[in-house]
Amino acid sequence: MSTSLLLPLDTVSFDAELPLAYQPQADAQAMAQALLGTRLALSILASPADSSEQAGTLQRLEAKLDLALELALQQRYPQAGQPTPCRIGLESLCWLHPVPLDTGSSGIVSLQPRMPSALTLQLPLAILQCQPASHGYAILASWGTQLADTQADWERWVFRRHRQAIGRKA
Repeated sequence: MSTSLLLPLDTVSFDAELPLAYQPQADAQAMAQALLGTRLALSILASPADSSEQAGTLQRLEAKLDLALELALQQRYPQAGQPTPCRIGLESLCWLHPVPLDTGSSGIVSLQPRMPSALTLQLPLAILQCQPASHGYAILASWGTQLADTQADWERWVFRRHRQAIGRKA
């Protein structure tokens, strides 16, 4: 993974190679629509990973719900973005993009945080920086206050992934 080409973030972050696609757009209605499914997806990502305290019946029910959700997501997002080196932080995201993007422009990033799951986050964001890299361009973008009511779920997920990355290095 070419994470050394990514721009540094000023918050807790983790590096990954995840399916990611960028769609330029500036329509407020499209941004609001993108956030609908993302709110649910973030609550799933932020939920406790350890379910050892739950009874077997609840685990089976959860597995059935996971299967139903996965099947629905595969129908809604049939094509994942290409696995892309990215750095994910509390308030911003950096990824490698094949073409330059205009600073100040807005768009939506589709990000699949669990491979090979079709669980997809749609993040409306603004481009903060575009810097040439050896394999395209390092793009730094932020969603500002777009995740307002789900920011706590996002932060729990980023902190969990950050701790896992530290654990793998140790």
